[in-house]
Amino acid sequence: MPLTCRYYDVTELADPELFARGMELLPWPDRREKALRYRFAKDQRLCVGAGLLAAHMLRQAGARDLTLGYADFDKPYLANHPSIHFNLSHSGHVVACAVSDAPVGVDVEVVHDHGPAVAAYCYQPQELDWLAQADDTAHAFTRLWVRKESYIKLIGTGLSREPRSFSVIPGEPMENDAAFAEFAVHDCLLCVCAFAKAQVTPSEWKLADWG
Repeated sequence: MPLTCRYYDVTELADPELFARGMELLPWPDRREKALRYRFAKDQRLCVGAGLLAAHMLRQAGARDLTLGYADFDKPYLANHPSIHFNLSHSGHVVACAVSDAPVGVDVEVVHDHGPAVAAYCYQPQELDWLAQADDTAHAFTRLWVRKESYIKLIGTGLSREPRSFSVIPGEPMENDAAFAEFAVHDCLLCVCAFAKAQVTPSEWKLADWG
């Protein structure tokens, strides 16, 4: 099964009819309940959109039973399809999902410079030097962050692994031979991380693709 990644601009779910249809199509009742617990409509759309995108891609990958289990740090997995791996991310109005036959991590983030204090907390000195040399600080800051986030999601530690404990400078070797594939989507950067060279080209998804 090839590594695949798709992303979804959930703003179409601002249409009440499409949102209602999306809620109806979601295969996980607990995600419907979670979506409705959010106070803001934008968060409801992200929750529903992420579930729809994941369910569609997992079925495309051959999953017939979408029962979820949760590993350490609440990383979800398909309880009855151990050979199908997936990962989700969302930021702004975009959700992303990667599916593979091996562990995979994905992160999508709106391009933003969070400032020197956050950078000093997240990045090693050599990463700060790399950031200081960048022409576009917001893009460079976000590029480092999506690489870090997708990696810790790949290895399943979440933010229990301190961001400053490893370096993700582009072009330098990565621990565990992890590899990144990075893309610009809408106003975001998207990064897929795998233990082998990430041969993937993300494509956009719409609710009309549900089929």
